[in-house]
Amino acid sequence: MFAKRNTALAQYIKNVFGFRVNNIALYEQAFIHRTAVKSEEQERESNERLEYLGDAVLSAIIAEFLYKKYPVANEGFLTDMRSRLVSREQLNKLGRKIGLDKFIVKNESIHNLSASLYGNTFEALVGAIFIDKGYEKTRKALLNRILGNCIDLNVIEKEDNNYKGKILHYIQKYKLSVEYRTVKETKEETGRKEYLVYLFIDGKFVAEGCDYTIKSAQQHAAMAACEVLEL
Repeated sequence: MFAKRNTALAQYIKNVFGFRVNNIALYEQAFIHRTAVKSEEQERESNERLEYLGDAVLSAIIAEFLYKKYPVANEGFLTDMRSRLVSREQLNKLGRKIGLDKFIVKNESIHNLSASLYGNTFEALVGAIFIDKGYEKTRKALLNRILGNCIDLNVIEKEDNNYKGKILHYIQKYKLSVEYRTVKETKEETGRKEYLVYLFIDGKFVAEGCDYTIKSAQQHAAMAACEVLEL
């Protein structure tokens, strides 16, 4: 069973990222959610340490890419573009698009998992690639196979991400009230805190958002609310 899964995982990595793996165990670990570790008798290590590493590596690769792509852009623009590219929203979309769900190992009895499951797994996968292949091959794989094929940079550049502003305009127009309520705070093994925020309009729940800062979680909740309200 494990041999068959490893073969499928190795083929998946080759198809998506364009290289053959050296240490399949690293990639297996990248897909192990912490709930799977707690739910099984055998001792396994979750993907949280790889996620921590992948977050840093991904941020560095994107920062270098943007620095070279926009040679006259100021720091504010570069910082904003990097934030958009590595946001929970973007990484979750990316994780779903490349089919990470086929290999994620989690406790199936727990239904209220992190809203950032796919984004976190993608970061863990980047961490695994970095350890297995080094920085340069990781950079080339991400830029050529992921950024080049799965993300439209022009669309992201033109996006209006002021979702909280849209919600504010909406409630002012109809004389309603809005509340962003932090309902859950989770501390991961890596030390990072993840916040879950509910958005209420006139006391009624509309949407939720999750991220590593309350401000970003509120923004994601506002984005989801804009979709619900068709703003």
